[in-house]
Amino acid sequence: MADTALTPTVLQALRPADVVHHRDQMLRWWSISGHAQRLTALQGRTPLPGWENYDVSGEVGRLWMMAAFRDAQLYWVSPEMTAVIETLAASIPDCYPQPLVPNGFVMFAKSVVGTDAANGKPIFTTAILWDHNTLATAGDCIALETYAWRDLVTDYVEMSEEDKVVFRSHFPCRLFATGGSEWPVGELTTQFTRLPADDATKQVSIIEDRQLMATFWALCSQKITVESIQAPTRAMRREAQRAGRGEPPSVRVIRLREPTTRTETGAGREVEWSHRWVTSAHWRNQWYPSTGQHRPIPIEAYIKGPADKPLKVRETVRALVR
Repeated sequence: MADTALTPTVLQALRPADVVHHRDQMLRWWSISGHAQRLTALQGRTPLPGWENYDVSGEVGRLWMMAAFRDAQLYWVSPEMTAVIETLAASIPDCYPQPLVPNGFVMFAKSVVGTDAANGKPIFTTAILWDHNTLATAGDCIALETYAWRDLVTDYVEMSEEDKVVFRSHFPCRLFATGGSEWPVGELTTQFTRLPADDATKQVSIIEDRQLMATFWALCSQKITVESIQAPTRAMRREAQRAGRGEPPSVRVIRLREPTTRTETGAGREVEWSHRWVTSAHWRNQWYPSTGQHRPIPIEAYIKGPADKPLKVRETVRALVR
């Protein structure tokens, strides 16, 4: 990941209900067969032979986005859990794409800083959409589509106030698609055999996205996380009825588990801790005979320190591989 000091400190997606709202916004936007939608659907993706026709390929991509948002299972990650995922992502061992569910949309409560594939500058990812996609040249893939807050994008791009007005008219949603890529099933995080990246900067950006999602998928099944389901509220149901939409989806909430109570050894004196931290965290590529693959899992990771203290995540984490 890029310099984390650049990450915006303001929490952007404060509630799990925000995921439903922004997903509905994007679903309505992608349901429009327009120039902006077709152009955005191809943004960041490696050009494929036979897909030079912009209108055709862009429309196929738009329809994929619309279907992926319509069917996605929704996730919201708390601010502290986002900090853990962002830090551990840089050291996750090479692995295959192993999503929690075939199709999902996750929003991070705090933007994750990474590398812009177009220019190498910082980019702030706040949401990722994933689903399966089959390409003639690469076979079965997990397609990833990253999203940033639209106004953060305009703040970090040289753009006049007049251009910002035009930009927002084409992209009225608060989320803005910052590019997509495919991760071929059966290829490792850093492998680009079936679908080479256009250049080194783009490859770095794609690897970061893969590492971020692989870490999210891996940690969601570990004891360090707590998952709960937030059902739609009565207000959300009424809003959906007024808009002529179906039942709003539930959101899977991913939080950091509360610190485990552990007995201190030694003199038995009380210690006034100033913060909480993740301790004993390292990766192992665990072999799973049922799938015939290795899966990265964090070993002995738990939270230590008082529940009312701020969480600090170490900049370096040991990485163990098979």
